Amino acid sequence: MNRKGIRFRDQLKERLKDPVFAKAFAEVDAEVRLAVALADAREHAGLTQAQLARKLRTKQSNISRIEQGSQNVTLRTLEKIAQALHCRLEVKLRPA
Repeated sequence: MNRKGIRFRDQLKERLKDPVFAKAFAEVDAEVRLAVALADAREHAGLTQAQLARKLRTKQSNISRIEQGSQNVTLRTLEKIAQALHCRLEVKLRPA
């Protein structure tokens, strides 16, 4: 099958066999999942980035960076976001 015919998950599964790639992927995987979860929660709450930013007394661009996974977010900031979205923040550690 040519490269265009290979599904993303299959490509990822194959690339994860490479220890260097697997390590790099693991480092960003949690950040990406967090960013997606925050954007989903905001949308579920029916808020725009600008509306959430106003609730948090910050700029919309900060919310955008958080949702893109390009900003290092503190636990305190996550707690404030959760409160603004009427959500409960859970942090879990699981064996790899």
